[in-house]
Amino acid sequence: MADLRGFETGQRRSAFRSACDVCGGEGSPWLEKRGRRLVRCRRCGFAWVPEGLLFTRRELSIYEDDELDLFAQDRDYYRDPGALDAARDKVEWVARFVAPGGRLLDAGANVGTFVSEAKERWDAIGLDPSAAAVEWGRAHLGAPLVVGSIFDDVPPYVGRFDAVTLFDVIEHLDDPAAAVRQCRRYLARGGRLFITTPDIGSPLARLLGRGWYYLDLDQHISMFSTATLTALLRRHGFQVMARRTLGRRYQFSYIERRLENLSHQSVILRGAHALALPLRLAPDRHVSINLGDVVGLVAVAD
Repeated sequence: MADLRGFETGQRRSAFRSACDVCGGEGSPWLEKRGRRLVRCRRCGFAWVPEGLLFTRRELSIYEDDELDLFAQDRDYYRDPGALDAARDKVEWVARFVAPGGRLLDAGANVGTFVSEAKERWDAIGLDPSAAAVEWGRAHLGAPLVVGSIFDDVPPYVGRFDAVTLFDVIEHLDDPAAAVRQCRRYLARGGRLFITTPDIGSPLARLLGRGWYYLDLDQHISMFSTATLTALLRRHGFQVMARRTLGRRYQFSYIERRLENLSHQSVILRGAHALALPLRLAPDRHVSINLGDVVGLVAVAD
């Protein structure tokens, strides 16, 4: 399989996004946090941050800047046993649609928890823009990772993969349409595309409104509902085959800390944090949660 080592990734700067990436409609201001804005399409409801990616003083996106070491900030999320459980769940999900022994590309692989499990069933490789995450995943998980992104044009990858996965990635992208087009280029005939993302159209997201915990405008710059993500895929030549929601097993310490950080956003979250305070008594325990506000879609090229 082709390797991206030595491949020079281009410096991409976000362009101001004035029109909806799904339907081309006009955006209406909806939310502002720390000088960054979220607008929603008046026609279809897709939401996006017009300024796109957040860049650091080093002129790198926050996902490329190793000094930030984002994957290490939530150790009881990314490196918790619940992350491994979630990766294994995704492996079983993919296995229902992709035969063993095929080729799989995991874009936005982080430290490679999923791809390190996937390699046992498929010829798998993961891409991530963070050199620190790639280095850690190779050293500690034996993950087949390279530094890169779905926006890198790698000719040997065209038509090569039986599956491409974008797990919790598309919400971080400043050009989701371009990413979907690249996924289609990389897929072999009949290949499957797997996407998971927070669902801004879910009942819980609608209940919490502007206080929904996934509305992080520094990182989540393209917010889809199931309907708008389906529309984007159809627009670029995919047919959705299956849909599911995803949850995972969370450590008590992570739940309590997240609710504390979010408690200022709404009365509901303040109440939830008050109810979660007893979790401090057993910080290392876990609980499985699926609130129905993360959607997973499987699509095949028409």
